[in-house]
Amino acid sequence: MRSLIPSISRSIRALALPVLFLGLLSATHAAEEPVQSPLPVNFFKNLQTAKRETVVVYGTSLSHTAAWPQALKGYFDQRFPGKVEVINSAQSGQQSNWGLANLQERVLSKKPDLVFIEFSMNDSATKHQIPVEQAVKNLDAMVKALREQNPQVDIVLQTMNPAWDSPAEPPERASAKARPHLADYYESYRGYAREHGLPLVDHYPNWLKLQQEHEEQFKKWIPDGTHPIPEASLAVTWTAIEALLEKARNAAAK
Repeated sequence: MRSLIPSISRSIRALALPVLFLGLLSATHAAEEPVQSPLPVNFFKNLQTAKRETVVVYGTSLSHTAAWPQALKGYFDQRFPGKVEVINSAQSGQQSNWGLANLQERVLSKKPDLVFIEFSMNDSATKHQIPVEQAVKNLDAMVKALREQNPQVDIVLQTMNPAWDSPAEPPERASAKARPHLADYYESYRGYAREHGLPLVDHYPNWLKLQQEHEEQFKKWIPDGTHPIPEASLAVTWTAIEALLEKARNAAAK
């Protein structure tokens, strides 16, 4: 199937994203990105051989119905045509209990070489009753299972966007109110990535800065309080993912 998003640069031009925000995003990356951080280099080194690689996206609706996984497919189709299969195994409304229970069917059975994981948005929803400690245990079990299957697998963790209580949604669906400790769940992913030397794409600071300094733009881009619209997913989420991939690609080529 033809990729809907062949490159993020082309997408940004087509969508005419605000220059002000792109400048803000660049400044945020420069200020907050670690000087040295782990990269998914194994994946790109293997692509230099004849080996065909598999990428699995795993998480919530922030991956399942978002625009960035299609951009991810476009990235690999353009740079490594015919060598990378991208599988979106995420599921809307799910959390890490489900993620662990379905890991074999939706991830391990695909024999991935690169996996993106995010479950914090739904883990933090009080209705699921998943404490931070349990969310970390679930994440750890998933990582260990992936490593047991393939010690060289690259695993990229992600924090995602903040939630806010949009008036477009009924009170019982107020997103931020349902997730009062979302930031703590994101912090647990940061801590786990540091402890275990995993790559992390930390989207949350970029989204938070946008919310604090350009609130109307933030609300326009996440109108229901939870899910970024496609152009926002591309401008914020995909931009950071692509930056990580390009660094890894360049590092593998050295």
